[in-house]
Amino acid sequence: MTATPEERDGIIAFAETARHAVAACAGLPARERARQLAGDGLFGILAPEAAGGLSLNLAFAMPVMDAAGAGLLNYPLAETLLVGAAFGATPFGPAIVLGEKIATIAWAGRAAVAGGKLSGTVGRAPLADEADLLLVETDIGAALVPLDAPGVTIQPAFGLELETPEHEISLTQVAPVALLDTATFATLREDALPLWAAAIGGAAERCLALALEHVSTREQFGRTLVSFQALRHALARQKLAVEHVRAALERHAALTAREADEARVAGRAAYAAATRFGIGAIESALQLHGGMGFTWEVEIHRHLRRARTWEAQGDAAGLHRRLAQGLLTANT
Repeated sequence: MTATPEERDGIIAFAETARHAVAACAGLPARERARQLAGDGLFGILAPEAAGGLSLNLAFAMPVMDAAGAGLLNYPLAETLLVGAAFGATPFGPAIVLGEKIATIAWAGRAAVAGGKLSGTVGRAPLADEADLLLVETDIGAALVPLDAPGVTIQPAFGLELETPEHEISLTQVAPVALLDTATFATLREDALPLWAAAIGGAAERCLALALEHVSTREQFGRTLVSFQALRHALARQKLAVEHVRAALERHAALTAREADEARVAGRAAYAAATRFGIGAIESALQLHGGMGFTWEVEIHRHLRRARTWEAQGDAAGLHRRLAQGLLTANT
């Protein structure tokens, strides 16, 4: 099964809506960002219709994440999409889809379950200080926890991302409000990979455009920077890296539309490509800007901080090792 013309038009429409919605979120507090994004229908892409969602596949969410990455959206959008889909059949689904509740996920750590309650320390939870609900991995799957519950302590975590900061959460005998089994949570983590890949791809493409604009307008020794061959070569490598990520994402989207078994492997490959080539392109754009690339007036380093954070949340280093090991095993 391939995407129909109507589906392709729908994907394009989501991309356009997402670009406008992300731009409209600039400068808004977290709650207002949630209402803006929910009002534009972005939270319900993956959620079931019973929760007010659209029950669509990941191919429709990819351009939305692309726009979020390019536009430096300060919101846990991937987490919202995934939690809204996973808990759409519960009373929390509609609240997440409508932007009434902010949901996030702790991507590191695991809580122990004893007597039906959770205890432990988890981390890498973006925007947890503003969120209402937290999805936590447990030794029997995953659990949804209200962040205002007794026994929950939220602390800032040290990390690169300063605008959608990560947090560490300590849980002491906290009662969950909903549960996921191990297989469902494993699928959720797999689905996060292409979403992050799309966001990194959008950021890399944005950084390429900024680098091209910079070297085309800035002069040195009476010549524009782009006239120097070494910089043209750097731009060409950056463009090739971005296209490599784009091709991996398109392959994943095509396999997802066909509901092919290989879609999951393609999602991992897209994330691997994004965390290697996409982040490399962002770093190259930063280098082309020189020292000014690290200033707040130039957004390149903000993209790099965020991409590195997604790289850590998805354990890209571990994924690269597992993919390499799989290839070696298959060819021995």
